[in-house]
Amino acid sequence: MPRTSIPILLAVLMLAACGGASPTSQGPTVSRVAVQKGDLPAGMVKCDLTGDIANFIKSEQTPDPNTAQSMTKEWDAAKSKGAKGGYAAIYTDSAAHCAAIKSNSADIGAATYKLVVNFVIQFRDEKSAAAGYNNESILGFSASQLKAGGGAAVQEGTKTGLTANSITLIEPIGNQFFYIAVWQNKSFMVILAAVNLDSGAAKNVASSENSRIK
Repeated sequence: MPRTSIPILLAVLMLAACGGASPTSQGPTVSRVAVQKGDLPAGMVKCDLTGDIANFIKSEQTPDPNTAQSMTKEWDAAKSKGAKGGYAAIYTDSAAHCAAIKSNSADIGAATYKLVVNFVIQFRDEKSAAAGYNNESILGFSASQLKAGGGAAVQEGTKTGLTANSITLIEPIGNQFFYIAVWQNKSFMVILAAVNLDSGAAKNVASSENSRIK
């Protein structure tokens, strides 16, 4: 099976289950909202793909130029819809698995180890963020796609414990466990996939991340 690349990992997980902003002293930024090590179970390791979208693309250019190219197109499309900053946070349970993610032979869509993939996008305003959540495909992902493919495993709105504009999928598949969440809060849109974390730990990651959007 071909390697599943990070930028389309969330879509792959969904199917299996059914330029950063400049820091300022006021308000949250994409890097501050993104998953932090303290949100995660002990022993999780931050992978070197973590960083703003420009860094993410640069890090993928040599090991996976096709992914870098597709991500550039996705990010340009997101910016045309009002995105002004983006950040990727990638964690696994070991440095070896971080390295495997970048390997041409790895199929991370079938990972049996703990893996967290997170994209945070900040839009120019709340209206464009809500439009991104409700009407658009952002970085190849949309809430409507998740709803259509998730069936009974999907929850929406305040039932997720996140925001009114939110959707989650929580489902075990074989020897894997998937928690996928997409939500909009103020001017931010968040895409989160936690693989092989227990349900409570995965929900805690999402809740902690959402609490930083103030």
